[in-house]
Amino acid sequence: MENTLTQQIQIRQYLPLYTVILLGFLGYALTITLFIPMLMDTNFLLLPADASTSMRLSLSGLLLAMYPLGQFFGSPIIGNLSDHYGRKKVLILSLIACSFGFLGMALSIQFHLLNFLFVSSFLTGLFESNMAISQSVIADRVQDSALKNKLIGYGYSACSLGYIIGPLLAGSTFSYNTPFFIVALSVPLLIIWIYQSFDEHSSVPNKIEKIKFTKSLLSIKSVFQNSKLRRIYLINFLIFFSVQGLYRVVPLYIEDTWTISLHTFSLLISFVSFMCFIANLLILEKLASRYPTKVLLSGLLFFSGLSILLIVLPKDFNWIWLTYGIVAIPTVMALPTCTTWLSEHVLAKEQGQALGNNQALLVFGEASSAALGGMVAAIMVPLPIIMTACILLVTGVLVRSSKAD
Repeated sequence: MENTLTQQIQIRQYLPLYTVILLGFLGYALTITLFIPMLMDTNFLLLPADASTSMRLSLSGLLLAMYPLGQFFGSPIIGNLSDHYGRKKVLILSLIACSFGFLGMALSIQFHLLNFLFVSSFLTGLFESNMAISQSVIADRVQDSALKNKLIGYGYSACSLGYIIGPLLAGSTFSYNTPFFIVALSVPLLIIWIYQSFDEHSSVPNKIEKIKFTKSLLSIKSVFQNSKLRRIYLINFLIFFSVQGLYRVVPLYIEDTWTISLHTFSLLISFVSFMCFIANLLILEKLASRYPTKVLLSGLLFFSGLSILLIVLPKDFNWIWLTYGIVAIPTVMALPTCTTWLSEHVLAKEQGQALGNNQALLVFGEASSAALGGMVAAIMVPLPIIMTACILLVTGVLVRSSKAD
């Protein structure tokens, strides 16, 4: 009883951090939900009214790539700063920068400034490292591994809720820029909560060792140097590239193929996010307990590749709710499964480096697939979806034939 009470108190202590994660991913979900309909809307003058569909598709992909690209460069730097100056101080400064970033997005949309929207999206991603700092705080304070996993797991649940609530917020407002104003104005309230309720007593800032930003950025090179893990890193990158890209190119396909309202589009994105939440929360644990990681991963990839092809078959929009919902289940479960597969092949002392590299590959895969997906869609809209299915099927073969068990 006392143990349970202690855990409940600890969980309440981390509520500000979970809210930070929720708000950060909610804001990111807004970009996924709103940028594509906004650029494809010929009545909204962010682009000239006579801009071609291929240009709109290409720019949509590039714009979606800005936020994760900023994260790719910013996360190791922000993490380094938090080690040097302390978690709380860097987290608050990061949130202030994010608030201005979301405000910049809102103003860019209001005044139809596409170039400024690209810049503000990149800068918001650059300063948004909420998940990394929050995980570091938990690692600093919690010694019990079971409780640590539980608390970090709540962080991922907050991510999922952000992806569900963000599209609902996007679809319930009357303009493209209003949701970004709401997030920008909510962040200062969160900063006050963090400042008043969050004490930094466990992590000791390391001001003796000099900050080496290049070392943080170049640590990814170990991906290519470790011959034992190189194949697994390649497989994981292909999975990240394909799955994250899929969630960017399917909305492009939907917007180009059918004429639907922003409200309906937002509900669809929220529904798919909910399916992802259920899959990881209820289904993955049962499958992981029955099958070895390698067998489970290859099975998920084969099922993902085949089910993705169903998306381009229906002529009626209503079928997308079924096909996209089915696709979400195996694809989203492949992400933590491939990470677990990597972790099983790494010594305890190498876990931090390996999983850090893996996270960098995920963000880079997300950014590059969004940019390339938009360009390929400009040639033929269904083509990136078909390519994603093929890559996942080939990756499934690579996993099955791998000597790593």
